[in-house]
Amino acid sequence: MSNQPDQAFETRSFEDFIPELRTRGWSILRPDAIDANPADTLSRIGRLVPQYNGQITFDVTYKKGFDDAPYSQSMNGLGAHTEAPGYEPPPKYLALYCHRQARCGKGQTLLADGVQFYDHALDADLRAWADENEVEFVAAAKPGDTERRSFRAKIRGEAADAPVMRFSYNLFRYGNVNPNAEDVANADRIKNTPLSRIAEQGEAWFAQNLTPVLIPDGCMMVWDNHRLIHGRGEYADPGRHLTRYWIS
Repeated sequence: MSNQPDQAFETRSFEDFIPELRTRGWSILRPDAIDANPADTLSRIGRLVPQYNGQITFDVTYKKGFDDAPYSQSMNGLGAHTEAPGYEPPPKYLALYCHRQARCGKGQTLLADGVQFYDHALDADLRAWADENEVEFVAAAKPGDTERRSFRAKIRGEAADAPVMRFSYNLFRYGNVNPNAEDVANADRIKNTPLSRIAEQGEAWFAQNLTPVLIPDGCMMVWDNHRLIHGRGEYADPGRHLTRYWIS
């Protein structure tokens, strides 16, 4: 997704981690700053909330059956998005604890400032449209599920006087946060709509402005999901294993 090289980031103690999280929008905790149960560490930041599976943890690792879908449990790349845009509110923070990183050197977590994109890079006509119109954020828990969650909101809102971004390349381009192969194949049905145009502009801007991070084994990265959009590079090692947490 990006031709930018990987960068080496110093991992942080908890005392360094909090101010960096608040100013830069993301930070990494090293193993000696993480409790035996990473949820205990994250509870110092906020309240852990259930995810699509109804649990506070979700395994981000390869599972058979999703090879043709842009989904977290595939090895495919993932387009730019914020987490759970159909929730009210979306989780404030997203955390990934790395059990084992991909040994192929790929599968980077990709981050960029979504508020900056919306406020300063999105075409004025599309921003005017988005300022006036709510979007229906439709999400199946996983590709192929017939039960879908739906919530209407604007792409850029506010909570407690702070911006809240809701962005999903999948939703804007394919009609579902977690699309299946049929959704992707039928993408032309919504081609050239304002949402599809926002998706393409956002993805192009994301590719040029992202920071790629390969989270080291035993470390945990946390970022501000109300501010940053994220994605993932494709990878080829099915042993890659991270655990995801949502924090309110």
